[in-house]
Amino acid sequence: MQTEKAESMKKIELLAPARDALIGIAAINNGADAVYIGASAFGARKEAGNRLEDIETLVEYAHRFYSKVYVTLNTILYDAELKMAEQLVRKLYEIGVDALIIQDMGLLQLDLPPISLHASTQMHNYELEKIKFLDRLGFQRIVLARELSLEQIETIRKEVKAELEVFIHGALCVSLSGQCYLSQYMFGRSANRGECAQACRMKWTVKDKSDQVLVRDKYVLSLKDLNMSAYIDDLIRIGVDSFKIEGRLKDANYVSNVTNHYNSLINNQLKINNNKIGRLSSGEVISDFTADPERSFNRGFTTYFAQGRQKELVNRESPKSMGKLLGRVKKVYKNELWLITAEELHNGDGLCYIGEEGVEGIRVNRVEGEKIICNEILRLMPGTLIYRNYDHQFAMQVEKSKTVRKIGVEIQIRAKDGRVELFAEDEDKVAVEFKPDQHFERAQQAQQRERIEQQLKKCGDTDFVCRSVHYEGEEVLFMPIGVINEFRRVLLIKLAQAREVRRPVVRMNPLDRQVPYLPYIPWQANVVNKEAEAFYREHGAVGIEAGFELTEAMEGRVLMHTRYCLLYELGYCRKQFPVQTLNFPLYLCNDKYRYRLEFDCKECFMKILSSGKS
Repeated sequence: MQTEKAESMKKIELLAPARDALIGIAAINNGADAVYIGASAFGARKEAGNRLEDIETLVEYAHRFYSKVYVTLNTILYDAELKMAEQLVRKLYEIGVDALIIQDMGLLQLDLPPISLHASTQMHNYELEKIKFLDRLGFQRIVLARELSLEQIETIRKEVKAELEVFIHGALCVSLSGQCYLSQYMFGRSANRGECAQACRMKWTVKDKSDQVLVRDKYVLSLKDLNMSAYIDDLIRIGVDSFKIEGRLKDANYVSNVTNHYNSLINNQLKINNNKIGRLSSGEVISDFTADPERSFNRGFTTYFAQGRQKELVNRESPKSMGKLLGRVKKVYKNELWLITAEELHNGDGLCYIGEEGVEGIRVNRVEGEKIICNEILRLMPGTLIYRNYDHQFAMQVEKSKTVRKIGVEIQIRAKDGRVELFAEDEDKVAVEFKPDQHFERAQQAQQRERIEQQLKKCGDTDFVCRSVHYEGEEVLFMPIGVINEFRRVLLIKLAQAREVRRPVVRMNPLDRQVPYLPYIPWQANVVNKEAEAFYREHGAVGIEAGFELTEAMEGRVLMHTRYCLLYELGYCRKQFPVQTLNFPLYLCNDKYRYRLEFDCKECFMKILSSGKS
């Protein structure tokens, strides 16, 4: 990796998702140092594709703030798709995309431009030796598995030179990324091809060998959402480079709110660190709302394995958004509800609770003091927990938000012999000057100096906010407001142009083709094209199994490999309780499928194996 600009201060990045260019721009306005977005094909979210023209618009906007745009090319590719993928990469490079997030090693055998490469979490970046291989190979960045603890991340940081990217917020895949084949097995829709049918968000029944039911029709694989707000300082201390928000299918309100939240958290931590660490991009977020992730879509929050294994990782009652806990029901009368809560409710709010049929919803028609009038007759008992999964007032506030991002600049004007010279320097120390030819008369009134300073300070709807203007020289000149405005406009245009010239650009050095890897590549490496085979052979492999999508021998395979453990979740951990009354093996069932569960208690993993239809 090489960069045009050496930086002495370590800089970190807040990375936000973008379903489309407009959402990407919203993310940047709310503090994202980078955004990741899908192109027209080969992204791990098939529903989130974008035209090159739209990505180019996003790139142009992002680069004004030194923010970056990464494109997800993180599906596995079939042979017939490789040429199209190569052509797409070249076009992305030409429009200025800063990096590609990839899964398929076959891409590395193609004739690619020197675009920066990030190893997607879909590569299953969990084991240290795999991560060290990617580092020695030459990837600029490695996106770590979500299941890693803070301790494991710290160990990796000490062993690896590449940038490390860590998920801090959003939906969690219950399987190790890149190692889930349940969707392909059940529906012919490959998660490694961006077509996941989310079998983990379905109801399942857990039975033992004798068909005794342990759990009936619950969402036992549906993980809560990740929220690492409490560990941002730890991740900064460890040396994480990029803090990633999941959500390429989320709307603008969600992305704006969550990005704004983490932008504030990171900035606060950097101030505590006495600005020894900086942000990758430029500009200050000027926001007109107070961010709160609990007010956006969430299934309840977890820190997953940050501090080791935890219970209550799933919400067994629903895979849907529960929102923010408000409190308990105090009283109910027909369609009227009284709550014990410190929160203020609004007309149009959406409420929910766990009922006999799972999660049930209520809409607030209006609020009259402590009385909440709902849209239906209520069948709730006092003491029931009530959540708000749609905060109407907050949603409208974020939707109508005028939050902007501005780059700080200082302007200086010098007057001598009836002429002026103007200078501007921004927060990145990019400086320009402008020396107009006009000649001006002396001002009759001394306050003209202050008038000029105040007028120069008005940057309007540009990307800049002027922190100070300093007028130098004893000679106070009279300058019409229109002329001052024109001088400022020209000066800021020159500054924007200079910023683009000075913008740090990262390019990849050639990969190291001599780095040895494993002699045998199993089917879980997801090799489905000849170029990926060639890559592994080049790095020492003598045996390579075809990926799951290319095989018809599906029975007996591990369809999901996960650190989440049903035994632990249900209170049957065999490490904690060696004497078991359960009749193993256990099975995960629905009306069509029956999967055997296998528990690796030594390494603390659970596996779901294909075992035929029930």
